[in-house]
Amino acid sequence: MPRINVNIAYQRMSSDSFDFLSHQDLQPEFYFSGDEVDVIEKDLIVSFREEVIERKFLPTVHAPFFDLNVGARDSQVCRVSFERLFWAVETANLLKADLVVVHPGYGPWILGHRFDAWISRAEKYLNKLCEHAASYGIKIAFENIYDSAPEDLLQLIERVGFNNAGICLDIGHFNVFSRRPLKDWLDILGCRILELHLHDNDGSADQHLAMGDGKIEYGDLFAWFKSLSSEQKPVLTLELPHRTHVIKSVNILRNFLS
Repeated sequence: MPRINVNIAYQRMSSDSFDFLSHQDLQPEFYFSGDEVDVIEKDLIVSFREEVIERKFLPTVHAPFFDLNVGARDSQVCRVSFERLFWAVETANLLKADLVVVHPGYGPWILGHRFDAWISRAEKYLNKLCEHAASYGIKIAFENIYDSAPEDLLQLIERVGFNNAGICLDIGHFNVFSRRPLKDWLDILGCRILELHLHDNDGSADQHLAMGDGKIEYGDLFAWFKSLSSEQKPVLTLELPHRTHVIKSVNILRNFLS
């Protein structure tokens, strides 16, 4: 079976949560908010690393994202945003993670579809981030948020130009914000997709429901996933707030992919 990770926020990082993941044969995606970056002690990160080693976890890290934008017009916002992302890469290295998920920070509603201007401001920070991650053997997966189409993400990857840069395709965000067929996204982004974020919704909001509890059709997605070689397959990550939702979704995933 393919590797399945589960997003776990800092407040839920406990022995009990790690036991749950171990018993379900799941892996953690560690998430730390910006506020937590300022207060968390390195010794605690090291204790999480010890859990990773002892339990033979294959973790990923989700970088802080609230209010961050490396392509902001305000240079100080760019600087602080980059510092948060840099911290996430350093922490990923400590936790023996092989991938960091990053929200780029742009949004077509905010920027008036002026993606070219945004990427011109963001490019130097994105390149520095990917170069630093590459020195540790870590991949950076840029996530679709408000994207109505895949072309901006493709341009971002092409402008960055580092082989460790790719895409985290969030299927819930796709269902809310895009009216393009999923096949377009898969055809255009293809092997650049390094991770899939999986959760469900009814199309009206980003509800993070268990798979099967919303209106997302997964058939085409998993047909595409099954067609890939083991080396090409992206990491599957569940973003769900409740363990019962995780268990239900894992069972659906394993039935789809068996």
